[in-house]
Amino acid sequence: MPDPICAAVVLNYNGRHLLQENLSSVVSAAQKVEGGCDVIVLDNLSTDGSVEFLKENYPGVIVEVAPSNRILFSYNELCRRIRHKYVVLLNTDIRLRDDSLSVLLPHCAAPDVFAVSAVLLDAEGTTVTRPRALAVSHRGLLGGAGLQANEAAPTLDAGAACAAFDREKLIALGGFDELYWPYYWEDTDLSYVAWKRGFRVLVEPRSIAYHRHHATIPLNPQNIAVCQRNAHLFFWKNITDPALIAKHILWLAFLIPWRAVRGNWSYLRAVWTAFGKLPQALKRRREMKPLWTRTDAEVWALIRGKGPSAPPSPAGGPTRREPANAVSLSR
Repeated sequence: MPDPICAAVVLNYNGRHLLQENLSSVVSAAQKVEGGCDVIVLDNLSTDGSVEFLKENYPGVIVEVAPSNRILFSYNELCRRIRHKYVVLLNTDIRLRDDSLSVLLPHCAAPDVFAVSAVLLDAEGTTVTRPRALAVSHRGLLGGAGLQANEAAPTLDAGAACAAFDREKLIALGGFDELYWPYYWEDTDLSYVAWKRGFRVLVEPRSIAYHRHHATIPLNPQNIAVCQRNAHLFFWKNITDPALIAKHILWLAFLIPWRAVRGNWSYLRAVWTAFGKLPQALKRRREMKPLWTRTDAEVWALIRGKGPSAPPSPAGGPTRREPANAVSLSR
């Protein structure tokens, strides 16, 4: 009997209550995948009895215990070890429909597709929290403008909350970059690197996942500052368009003194700590630049469904536009 083509990997740290709530939906969705799909829980050394709960209640689920808690970066080591063609990366706070995975994977068969993301709704299923995303400039940084599409379409990034990846391509691109430790922007970075390397990232609106937002990473001032820091690191690592760089410098020259006058010390600390990691970001940039096959302008056009290698636009076009923002789009 051939090995399963896919692994649905749920990342867990002290999330026993979320596994109790959501894991059965992942198991059900995995059973619908043509070619087979293993369910793996990657546990980051939980202390709440998660592993014991899994062994007692889900004997068919594979439990991988990480050697250390590398947060989302634990995926890198696991993806190098397993042999599945595709991996679906999932948060513990994600609940799936039965067809959520089966409609994602057919897109991955195209040789230039790196990843395909589900559409995320809130836990109640009433509000779209992560639709298709376009790349826009927002206060000198990369932002995302959300659109709802009727068919599979290009998107800025496939977040690690619920998306299928070509495992070999993920490894070839280096996985999630620990420049962004401990979290935020690492998944947007990986997708953007894929776009610049000549691949495509899609969103499939038929794949629906329900997301209990901030259940795994709380929204607090410290984490907001980390997100702001990493937004700057993302820009310094990846963006080479002269007009975007000029706009970035002008916004920095305005925002730093303006927010100092207003006493926004959280923002100032975020920028200061980003400057501390600037040499690392520029080193990554120098290493990657020879491998890029697209400019930022070409990537942004392709995400909008334009350009010589863009797929046809979805029938009917977008149905809703969300305001731009400059935060990681996956959480």
